[in-house]
Amino acid sequence: MSELLLRIVTPDRTIMDRMVSSVSFVGTDGRYGVLPHHAPLMTGIAQSGTAMITEIDGKQNEMFVTDGFAQVQHNTLTLVCEAGEFADEIDLERVKAAEVRAREQLAGLDKLSEDFLMAEGALRRALAREMIARRSGTGSMR
Repeated sequence: MSELLLRIVTPDRTIMDRMVSSVSFVGTDGRYGVLPHHAPLMTGIAQSGTAMITEIDGKQNEMFVTDGFAQVQHNTLTLVCEAGEFADEIDLERVKAAEVRAREQLAGLDKLSEDFLMAEGALRRALAREMIARRSGTGSMR
């Protein structure tokens, strides 16, 4: 079976550095699917997206990734992102608190302001993280 090296790096840590069967993720211009020996590629990662990783044994893991770029070169996919969490790492209480804060901020802002766009991005990230955690059924309630 053909394999692909997947590296996922954030400012805080290296989340993953191992061989996988395939990866799909949301880029700034659509969803990408990367299989072993994919052609060279460089693209942005969506502001609040997901990555679906198919392990060598066929098991699938979904994770939240945001704000960064992806590069495929020499049978290696590198995702460099601002944040990344597997579904079982997502704290649902913290996500719900972030959602409430973002909604409160949005309520009082001019829709054309930079602050509105930042609050809207925070809301999108919170909703994406919540969706991943609930879909997997493994999000933690700390």
